[in-house]
Amino acid sequence: MKLFFILFLVSSVLFSKPLVVTNYKYYNIYPTNKHKLEDSMDKTSPISSFGSVRHGTVNWKIRYYYKRQRRLGICSIAEVKTKVDVVYHIPKLAKNYKSPKGTRQVFNRYYIILKDYLKRHSDFAVQAASEIEEELIKIKPLNNDCEIIKTDAKRVASGIIKKYKKKNKDYEIRTYEGFLEGVRSEKLL
Repeated sequence: MKLFFILFLVSSVLFSKPLVVTNYKYYNIYPTNKHKLEDSMDKTSPISSFGSVRHGTVNWKIRYYYKRQRRLGICSIAEVKTKVDVVYHIPKLAKNYKSPKGTRQVFNRYYIILKDYLKRHSDFAVQAASEIEEELIKIKPLNNDCEIIKTDAKRVASGIIKKYKKKNKDYEIRTYEGFLEGVRSEKLL
């Protein structure tokens, strides 16, 4: 029975998943017809990145929590949990806006493609949080010094977040124009 309990605890720590909380912030668009969606988003989007207007973006923040334990004078990290807050900033057709014929259907198709594209950005956050959970638990136990453990945990987590923020930025630079061209080639914009 003891062995089962120990295996359960180890597996729950090793295989825990980050808690992901997703929110949406919208900006209104008012297209004059189904062929003017891009123009409408370009005019009303509050999002700018790398010197140009974006139709959508994702902001994410990772919070991590860990429990330190001291046994027989040795301090170690016993458990790690992460929480990822994801905020999507995306367009929507304004309420009480009578959209021209066919506009809503075209917008809905574009909206699905945009959300799928933006989800790849939030995937970086989940990967980072998972890596934080894996790496913090590996921090070497120390004799009587829980403050060094705290400093090491902060250093490791900050390094992982920085790495994934860079991956996220590189992905945006590399793919956004291609994303728009793909949508244009489908004649959605």
